Amino acid sequence: MHSVLVVTTPASDRSLLTQAERREAIGVTDSSQDTKLAALDLRLGAAIVAECRIAIGAGAEPTLLQETLTETCRRVDANVIVLARRHNVEITSLIEDGATLNSDVGFTVDPESGLVTRLSGDCPRRWCAAKVVVVYKAGFVTVPGDLKMAAMDFMRLAWSESGRDPALKSLIIDEPDVERIERTWWVGSVPGQSNEGAVPDIVAGQLARFRNYPIG
Repeated sequence: MHSVLVVTTPASDRSLLTQAERREAIGVTDSSQDTKLAALDLRLGAAIVAECRIAIGAGAEPTLLQETLTETCRRVDANVIVLARRHNVEITSLIEDGATLNSDVGFTVDPESGLVTRLSGDCPRRWCAAKVVVVYKAGFVTVPGDLKMAAMDFMRLAWSESGRDPALKSLIIDEPDVERIERTWWVGSVPGQSNEGAVPDIVAGQLARFRNYPIG
């Protein structure tokens, strides 16, 4: 099966945290860092999306927040259709080879996994079609608490390490003459960071619910 994903109604805001949550994450109470934090929120959110392998659709950058999508699947021969996006899936319309199917009669969808099952007489049957077009909503209207926690932890770590070489393990400065400066460096992957991505391991471990795994 080959599918093409198009974002028909993008999310209006890709921020995972509110202004108050960003301030809380780095421990400030005034507005002095708001502009930097808002930009950092978007960058870290993009890293989280990449870590979770959120499908990219034409028309907008990928996000875990709710969008309306049109997915066109061709040469469909499968037990279930696995939609490219998931979480709170609501199918607006589904057209199989030109015929519109009715929800709960012609098909059913699991809103969390995005698995669409073809029905016939209220019994599952195999999808077999030249073309299936699905229009649906997927993603979160309100950012769930565990995703917020991961984003806040990520921001706290990123802010604390800004301006510091992440490969620097320790720095020792002799006092008071400061004649000796000793630096030691991490060899290989930097602790607290994923070996293959920008998301630290401590944050990546909190993203299991949101990570997309191949379904074979």
